Amino acid sequence: MTRLSDVLAHPVRALASGARTPHNFGLDVARFLAIVLVLGEHCSGYFLGVAGHGTPLIVMYGAIVGVELFFTLSGFLIGRLLFAVAETDPSPHGWLVFMARRWLRTLPLYFLWLAVMPMVLGPPAHFAADLRRYLTLSQNLAWPMPPDRWFPESWSLVVEEWFYLLFAAALLGAVALTRSTKAIWPVIGVFVVVPAVVRTFIPADGNFIDNIYHIALLRLDAIAWGVALARLERDGSRLFRHPRAAFAAGAALLAALLAQDIVGLGVPMTGMAFAHLQLVLGSAALCLMLAGLLRLPPPVRPLAWIVRTVAKISYGIYIMNMTILVAVVDASLRHGRGLWTIVPVSLALIFLLPYLSFRFFEAPLLALRPRQAR
Repeated sequence: MTRLSDVLAHPVRALASGARTPHNFGLDVARFLAIVLVLGEHCSGYFLGVAGHGTPLIVMYGAIVGVELFFTLSGFLIGRLLFAVAETDPSPHGWLVFMARRWLRTLPLYFLWLAVMPMVLGPPAHFAADLRRYLTLSQNLAWPMPPDRWFPESWSLVVEEWFYLLFAAALLGAVALTRSTKAIWPVIGVFVVVPAVVRTFIPADGNFIDNIYHIALLRLDAIAWGVALARLERDGSRLFRHPRAAFAAGAALLAALLAQDIVGLGVPMTGMAFAHLQLVLGSAALCLMLAGLLRLPPPVRPLAWIVRTVAKISYGIYIMNMTILVAVVDASLRHGRGLWTIVPVSLALIFLLPYLSFRFFEAPLLALRPRQAR
């Protein structure tokens, strides 16, 4: 008989043996929406660019929402896992096992694609110097990304990896020192408040995106909001008893923020002050929406299968899509091909390669992860 602990520790083996794990369709919907929003902006930028048009502003904002939703979702899932570790094994060993499990999920594909990109796109001008940063995931740790923007989407991976490392150490260390899980909320509070406060003292020098928004240590709160949501769930918050109201409130707040930024609603705030406030309120809005999605029932089977499949390979799509778009567009234009070739070939590769990667590369590695004490 398959034990639940074996299923939780080795999801790939459990799947192969026919066992099923508890599954939340709302989390798949969140992943699906996030990657579709990001992919929509990237594809429209290249496809419309070939046709001589610019990307609509609302589509560009959609990509930002998609990345922020990924951050919130990551924090929520990581928080759930870390709370269990904090209650059972808040030790250096527990922290190392947790990090090993995270690294085996995220780093192999990142490093594999880092090796593939020079062969597909060619190395950037300062590849030797920049490669050290990419290999240590420090390309935007406390400074702007390399100016060549060779692997631009990797900025968010740096935020996530350093959050896993720093937050897990702080949380488990605080619980171990105090011998109480009451230390969890203060640690969450530090990671939510400190980056947001520090951001307000950093000069943007006219470029908020490069000098603040993309700096990893200044964006740790985006993931910490998701951890706070996970803790509220763990504490039995009433927020989760009214999913429709929570989702509606979050969607309304997010829509108001976007409307203020695009057309202006008469809010008497300077652009920079509103940009800082937008990051905080945007995270809060996405938390409310995610709380609502958690109670979402699965729809009819074909649609549910599409959502779950895209959600499962969303990490691979995020890593690969820009490289695929650049390579396909460049090759097509050099051979005199137009959008009728670029669009279907790009979309086919964007979904096929991540699927093959997950099935034959990522999933086998997941089965090798060490078991976390429970």
